[in-house]
Amino acid sequence: MPTYRFLAPLHTFKRMLPLLWESSRRWTLLSSLLMLMEVGFGLTVLYLLKQLVDLVTVQLGPEAGSADFPSILWCVALTGACTLAYLTSRSMSGLAREAQGLQVADHIDGEIHARAISADLAFYESPRYFDTLQRARESGNQRPAQVIGNLLMLVKNLLMLLAVVGLIVTIDWRLLPILVLAIVPGLLVRLYFTRHLYDWQRRRTQLERRAGYLDWLMTSDLHAKELRLNRLGEHLREQYAGLRRVIRRERMRITLRRTRTELAVACLANIAFFAALAFLAWLTAAGRNSVGDLVLFLLIFQRAQSMGQELVQQLGKLYEDHLYVGLLLDFLDIRPGITDPEHPAEAPPQLSEGIRFEGVSFRYPGTDTTVLNNIDLSIRPGQVVALVGANGSGKTSLIKLLCRLYDPTRGHITLDGRDIRGYALEAYRGLFSVTFQDYAHYAATVSDNIRYGDMSVSTGSVNIESAATHAGAAPFINELSKGYATPLTRMFDDGQELSIGQWQKIALSRALLRRSEFIILDEPTSALDPGAEFELFENFRERIDHRAALIISHRLSTVRMADYIYVLEKGEICEAGTHEELIARGGIYSKLFSQQAHHYREVDA
Repeated sequence: MPTYRFLAPLHTFKRMLPLLWESSRRWTLLSSLLMLMEVGFGLTVLYLLKQLVDLVTVQLGPEAGSADFPSILWCVALTGACTLAYLTSRSMSGLAREAQGLQVADHIDGEIHARAISADLAFYESPRYFDTLQRARESGNQRPAQVIGNLLMLVKNLLMLLAVVGLIVTIDWRLLPILVLAIVPGLLVRLYFTRHLYDWQRRRTQLERRAGYLDWLMTSDLHAKELRLNRLGEHLREQYAGLRRVIRRERMRITLRRTRTELAVACLANIAFFAALAFLAWLTAAGRNSVGDLVLFLLIFQRAQSMGQELVQQLGKLYEDHLYVGLLLDFLDIRPGITDPEHPAEAPPQLSEGIRFEGVSFRYPGTDTTVLNNIDLSIRPGQVVALVGANGSGKTSLIKLLCRLYDPTRGHITLDGRDIRGYALEAYRGLFSVTFQDYAHYAATVSDNIRYGDMSVSTGSVNIESAATHAGAAPFINELSKGYATPLTRMFDDGQELSIGQWQKIALSRALLRRSEFIILDEPTSALDPGAEFELFENFRERIDHRAALIISHRLSTVRMADYIYVLEKGEICEAGTHEELIARGGIYSKLFSQQAHHYREVDA
């Protein structure tokens, strides 16, 4: 385990190099070249400073008459030129790293988005998704670029420190332990608190997410009405402040410990420096060292201490980069479990049998509760099927299986007799148009909100207006200020807010736009008034162009027109048949239908 932890940063850097090369080859090469130039000119300046001190020392010595003043001037000029080149290369290196960082950041964002949209739905529906994404975001999309920058800076400071060590040896090798004492304790302290802070930040991920959630509740327009009417604002504000106090208190405790420790180490390094200075001054006064050695020591020891501190910072940053980039890599390692088969079958050009559930059972990953048990169900081409059941009976889970957002735990789902896992995933999902109960509200124009149901349709296509007409949305859309070009929600533009019923018609339009084989509507009229509901289902088959449909609804007046009805209870199909057959059977469906019809009978009476 210790060996693995020691080599783990090397493994992280090895994995980051392909990402850096793929995202910004030109800037990576240029920044590396400029960094090497910076190192070279920096070392040259140190060497020239030594030469200059030696020349000046000779000038001050007993043989001053033989000093070569032009050589001194030439050395000063060369040192100045190299210093200018060093400053220029350092500035250009910083510019190149900035450009590289921007490109790498965009590339990493793209990789995060790619993993997010390809991950299985099961990953989204688990706390692990939110924790992993939060940690990936915390790691920062700039971290990968920092890895190379910090590594090159480490190499630069290490080379320059070695050069300074060589100069110190020429003065007195006994000064080296003093230099070690000034650098190593700071390094150990930095690495310890970097790991300690990282471990704490991993532990407080959920606290941060909970605080972020409370912040969203208080600032989101979705909850503004209830917060004011129910006087929830102050309660949520106190909860948020409490979480932030806990986070702040824990962070300050770590910071206080680190500050005390770093101050003690800095004092130790300072004492070591002045002890070395006193020792060298005593040697100089005793005539055992020259004044030039003392001057050189004052110049290079402070430079060595400065570079040592930078070296400690770079090692700490590299270790920190390894820890946080590891979180990013954890997210980038996510791969979907539901994928295309090795040799996918072509989707049938025209369906003959349709969809069949054969003994399908299902439980969500990581749970022991069976939400669907031994389901047998079929949807033939052109058939309208209804699914009825109480909340929590498994209706939405069945839709997820049907669209292959999950795979069954047991049993098979077939399309024209072939297991759906044998088809290409995208081609199979393209057979369905779905309106979920929690349909999306996109902060985009009306046209785009509908077009998102089928991105192959162009923005100005007449199919968009046709879909809106069939969904009953065209009348209110035509009354909007800009018609189909009207932005919806006021999140970004001066847009238009819609009622819940109007949003549901937009969602229906989105489902009707795609020329799919199956249309799935989960509570499609829950927000519609009775008149709009009656209008939708009066000529429903014509509206969906006689395609197959699966309708889930609590309103049994809606489903009575279906060709076949399945009644789901506690994850099992307990009844199936036409409306008339189920009413005649006098079972659950008949009882539910009578209960809903009771109020209308009272009015009629």
